[in-house]
Amino acid sequence: MKQEHCSTSLAAAWAINSLAYSIVYPFIPIYLHEERNIPMDVVGTIFPLMGLAVILAPPLSGWLTDRIGRNFMMQSGQGLRGAIFLVLALFALRHAPFWAFALLLMVNSAVGTFFQVAADSYLADFTTQEERPRVYSKIRIGTNIGWAVGPMLGAFLARTPFSLMFAMTALLCIAGMCYTARCCPEIRPAGAPLPAKERAEAEEKVTALTLLKNPFLLRLLGSSFLLFLLTSQLYSVLSVYATGVVGVGRDTLGLVYSVNGFTIIFFQMGATQLADRFRCSQSFRLVAGSLLYLAGYFSLAFCAGGVSLGCAVFVLTLGELFVQPALYTQISRLAPPGAVGRSMAALGLVRGIGFAVGPWIGSIVFEWFASSPMILWGILSSFALVAGIGFLTMRAFDAVRKSV
Repeated sequence: MKQEHCSTSLAAAWAINSLAYSIVYPFIPIYLHEERNIPMDVVGTIFPLMGLAVILAPPLSGWLTDRIGRNFMMQSGQGLRGAIFLVLALFALRHAPFWAFALLLMVNSAVGTFFQVAADSYLADFTTQEERPRVYSKIRIGTNIGWAVGPMLGAFLARTPFSLMFAMTALLCIAGMCYTARCCPEIRPAGAPLPAKERAEAEEKVTALTLLKNPFLLRLLGSSFLLFLLTSQLYSVLSVYATGVVGVGRDTLGLVYSVNGFTIIFFQMGATQLADRFRCSQSFRLVAGSLLYLAGYFSLAFCAGGVSLGCAVFVLTLGELFVQPALYTQISRLAPPGAVGRSMAALGLVRGIGFAVGPWIGSIVFEWFASSPMILWGILSSFALVAGIGFLTMRAFDAVRKSV
């Protein structure tokens, strides 16, 4: 009962956080460019700055999560974000200079990793290894509900002064902080938790070098990086390819993207339960998901309209259903005692780099092969093939775990 309560509370917390962020995130460029008349090439600089923050912040987030505690970091991350959005509301009201917005948005992205890393670590604390895929699936549903509702609410608020949009986002972040403070108490890890003294000693012994010496963790992070390079194309190259090459309109493109969110909402738990029923190892799920990514992204080369694009997105999202819960489960299993936060942060760092570099790589490949869709998507989807091979080598780790 306690585990079910914690998982529901954490899913709700993720829903609140993703709702808050998705309300304002898509409309920031619109505000800066259309409301403030700032050139688009200048507005575009905020995204690499925010990406840089997401790359640099996870190591600090992971260390603080392990040393200070999950609950405190979840609350402080949301509280600080709420304060930052309140300042952004004031900036919008006072027409602050662009550099002030850019700097504060960069800090906001860094602070956002506090909640993300702490929440992922908190989940690993109250679940056993067998329970984690199901609970991670539940969390992902909550996250995607927030992302599905947020832009619709943001579109309505965009008709009002933008300062109100920032203020609404701030209130949601503060509400999330209050919710986690009430419903997500600090807990000791499930299974065989270490006494406080031994846990502190274990935390002191773990360094970045300790994590890097784990060959299975390195394989997992390397393979994950390749998948992040590929999945970053969903909102970068795919949008340009769909409108410029396939020739669909923006409204149709929006519906295509909605397939991704609604597939996760309606099919995530079913996919996880199916894998659990057949007792599929986490490595098998990662390999199967990578192959579905491969099939989905490569099938984009044969799309001729909105329906076929939606089908391709549905297939690649099926890969996401298997990969994401298994990925976080494997990271938690590979984490040394007292270093779950830093291990989760390592995955966050790899994800940040992948999503920063991936669109750049995709744009180069697109420039070369936009007129040859099979080559274009063949090159990009090959990342999933290599990642799947890397995940396949993780079977030895699953075999060791079973024998213990």
